[in-house]
Amino acid sequence: MFKPQVILITGTSSGIGYQTAKLAAERGHIVIATAPTETLLKEVPENCQHKLVIDICDPKTITAALAEIRSRCLVITRLVNNAGYAQPGPMELVDDARLRRQFDVNFFGTLAMTRAVLPLLREQGGGRIITLSSMLGLVSLPYQGAYAASKFAIEAAFEALRMEVRNFNIGVVLIEPGWINTHFLKTAMAQAAQQWLSDPVYGKALSTYFSISKEAETDKPTGTAKIAAAMAGSPEQVAATVVRAIEAENPKARYPVTAMAAWMPRLARILPTAIWDKMQTGQFKS
Repeated sequence: MFKPQVILITGTSSGIGYQTAKLAAERGHIVIATAPTETLLKEVPENCQHKLVIDICDPKTITAALAEIRSRCLVITRLVNNAGYAQPGPMELVDDARLRRQFDVNFFGTLAMTRAVLPLLREQGGGRIITLSSMLGLVSLPYQGAYAASKFAIEAAFEALRMEVRNFNIGVVLIEPGWINTHFLKTAMAQAAQQWLSDPVYGKALSTYFSISKEAETDKPTGTAKIAAAMAGSPEQVAATVVRAIEAENPKARYPVTAMAAWMPRLARILPTAIWDKMQTGQFKS
């Protein structure tokens, strides 16, 4: 039987974060659900006992939220770093501002949240930090280089952190989803500059990439999109994995979610590079 935890979760207004907060609250945990604005805070699950604004890129909101948590006499035992987004696009066209924003949220913001909570976990004798990484933190794919780079950085930082804090009874867990059917894709596509689609070098391939991605989330995908859809997971599936990591007595260091997430990084390591590259770029031929 698991012990109810006090769980702080970032980015709970939609998708994986929403489903994780909802499920954790249903299972009897005390959930502190957060979102970056008051408007988005209205979208978090109703069954969460506590709702606070945290923009992980704004240290003032982190400090204020932790002070409010203390004032409510809550002792955080689990941190779930969920907030993040994807910036698709060819590496040649993703400019410095877009790349920095990708890292500000996915990497620097996640580390800022973690650094703020670590002393609290250490003071109380332990706890657990669960961070949403990605299959793309282990293997990069065309037009996902910026997002993959931010998740590769998360993998490296939190692997080091796991070893650094183990003597303080603090566990560090990485969740590595594959393709997940959420509105995450729509948000990602909104980050892509529309002029990229008419770029003489990358426009056609990028249009193909977006078309496959959008079709994979329809009711009747075909071709490559059908294969992607067949291998996709759901936000609920990821949430169930996160909650399993929250409740486990001895959690694993990494939890891949979906069969794709389990085998694709392994396949990338064992296949000759030329064959792997051909597999990943074949659909983008003119």
